[in-house]
Amino acid sequence: MALSMLLRSSSRLSPVLMNASRISCAPVTPILANKIAINNSRQISVSPIRQSATGNHVALWQAERALSVGLLGIVPVSFLIESQASEYLLSLALVMHFHWGLEALVTDYVREELFGSLLPKVSHVLLALISAATLAGLFMMAYKDQGLAKTTRKIWAIQPAN
Repeated sequence: MALSMLLRSSSRLSPVLMNASRISCAPVTPILANKIAINNSRQISVSPIRQSATGNHVALWQAERALSVGLLGIVPVSFLIESQASEYLLSLALVMHFHWGLEALVTDYVREELFGSLLPKVSHVLLALISAATLAGLFMMAYKDQGLAKTTRKIWAIQPAN
């Protein structure tokens, strides 16, 4: 019924309809809401933007890759040459490799957005303590005992009981 009344009186609305585009584009200011400034401009740059908040991680990534490749030589050498130096080198390389891998895991999965600000910091401290304790244990094993390589050789030499 309202539509039929509107259509009947459309001749009276013709001046309004002619200005409808101007009326529809008029800015509407909310009465009760606060004004929010919206910045729709984008910065265009030819140089790359640093995405990390804490610094450039290229050097760390290269060190991780170098250590991974270095482990391909360190592990066989420590099994072939029995010396404390090779034991210390193997222990240090393994702990660094495990620490960097677990640190990436903790950084990726224990985020502030999910767990708050305390748990990620505690996780990183615990990881550092565990890595330090592991390194100290492996160094002590190399200094006072037979070392990691010889212990691994003995474990591999154990024959199953028949």
